[in-house]
Amino acid sequence: MTTSNDLRAGLMAVAKRSVAILTACSNKESTKMYLVLPVLGLLGYDYTNPWEVYPEHPSGMGGASGRNIDYAILKDGQPVIAVESVRAGAVLSDQRARVAESFNALPTVKLAILTNGIVFEFFVDSAEPNRMDEEPFLTIDLETIARVGIADEALDSLLLLIKADFEPETVAETAHIQIIRKRLRTVFVDEARGPSEEFCRFVLDKVGLKNVRRAALERHYAPMVRTAFEESLVMPVVQKLRTDLSVEGKGGAAALHQIGQRVQISCRDLAFINYVRQRLAYLANDDSQFDAIESVQYRDYVGKLVIYYDRERKGRLFDYIEAADGYHKYIFPDPIGEIVTNNRAEIDDALRTIFVTRLRELGGSQAPEKAIARIA
Repeated sequence: MTTSNDLRAGLMAVAKRSVAILTACSNKESTKMYLVLPVLGLLGYDYTNPWEVYPEHPSGMGGASGRNIDYAILKDGQPVIAVESVRAGAVLSDQRARVAESFNALPTVKLAILTNGIVFEFFVDSAEPNRMDEEPFLTIDLETIARVGIADEALDSLLLLIKADFEPETVAETAHIQIIRKRLRTVFVDEARGPSEEFCRFVLDKVGLKNVRRAALERHYAPMVRTAFEESLVMPVVQKLRTDLSVEGKGGAAALHQIGQRVQISCRDLAFINYVRQRLAYLANDDSQFDAIESVQYRDYVGKLVIYYDRERKGRLFDYIEAADGYHKYIFPDPIGEIVTNNRAEIDDALRTIFVTRLRELGGSQAPEKAIARIA
């Protein structure tokens, strides 16, 4: 029986190997052989057995133009998992319609995997039987895993796909929950950034304010709703951050001081700030660096977020510019310069270097009295 620890360790090993040989996989065949098959093997499927993993299996669409599935994982001679691959580095979203055609044409297929050898998307038919969902319920990125590991939630979902434990009904139920949860998170973030009139009226009605005029709603109440919503989401996160830093870090090291200021930043930006602080806690080499994390601050400008230590100008760590395509920009002071990436872990070295430099230049962490004065 494969345990979560076994899968985590195996996935980390496969991920590191895949990243190391990625540049040698320049076409679809090399991607399939060297990047895709090891992941299928990790999930317990014997890709050397043609009665279990069959390449170029008929897709079931028929006709002269009917094409084959890259790999079909068989059970009792019938395909239950369809695997479609594109060459390493190719965009997966462009191929989802093609995967759906194969999935929908084969009634015995209950799971589809679309991959470029590094990113793996997993689909089921949670919304309608024998019709593949439009969005994956699980996505894993081996490059990210190689650097920072895999989240527990994703690991739990992946455990359901192990050969010995694969039950299509259980996977479909879990997938439905994951997809709805992801959609709800998106809705909450959108409403937090700019609450809709319907949402504002709904919550105002809950506190006894009915029939509010639209002008008053837009001018007075919508900003109040946004602030209250942000605070209700943010403060538990801040509390958890303090706890995580205390437990994860240095035993007796001081956690973040109580944060008393009103949070006037979007939930997405705040989540990013918390990520930076957590990474610094992970990267810290001694207690003085760990203690100094409480002085890492931020300022939100139009189009960018400025992250700094203690003082915005002298203590600047980097500017963060979010991009719609997922390749965000991190602008560090010279000589590091600009880093454009879709993997946050790639800024670790630069973040550690500039943070240590700023501590040296500005004399380490603030005294507690100064920190308290700043947040009072």
